[in-house]
Amino acid sequence: MDQEVPADASTLIYLAKADAFMEVGLCVAGLLAPPSVWREAVVDGERIGALEVPRIRAAQSLRQVDLSEAQGALARTLASEHRLGAGESEVLALGRSAGYAVVDEGRGARVARSLGIVAISTLFLPVLGRRGGALDQDAAVELLHRLAVVTGARAEAVIALERRIRRT
Repeated sequence: MDQEVPADASTLIYLAKADAFMEVGLCVAGLLAPPSVWREAVVDGERIGALEVPRIRAAQSLRQVDLSEAQGALARTLASEHRLGAGESEVLALGRSAGYAVVDEGRGARVARSLGIVAISTLFLPVLGRRGGALDQDAAVELLHRLAVVTGARAEAVIALERRIRRT
C-alpha cells in the first residue's frame, strides 16, 4: 500500500513486541499516530515501564500527526456517539480522509466500516506486504506468525491469512 495509514495504540504495541516496524514499513508507506494514540502507546507506556516503548519511539515507519480542527471535532463525536476511546476515534477521524485505518478492536472496526473506512487488522499487514511485492512468501508468513504470537490470534484466523499469503 503506497499511502500512510493511521494506526491505533494496540497496533503500535503489537508491532513493537514483535519487533516488526521495519517489515511493516515495507507493507504500507508508513503508520500515522494521532496524539491520543501516541499518549497511550508511548507516554503512558513509559509511565508504567513498558518495554516496547523504545521500539515505538525508534520506528522509522511511524509518524506522529496532529488532527485538524475538523478531525478533532469528528473524533470527539465518534467517541461520544460510539463509545470509542480517544485513540480509536482519532484514528478513525484520520482514516476518514485516508480511506483506511489499522484497528483491531471489534467496535472500532465496525464503526470504521460504517463510515466507509477500510478497517485493516494488524494481522493483515503481512498480506498487504505480500500482495504489494514488498515481502516474499516466507517473510510474510514469518511476520504473520510473529504478530499472531503477540496478538494472541486464534489459530483459524492465522491459518486463513497464511493461505492468503501463499496464494498471492
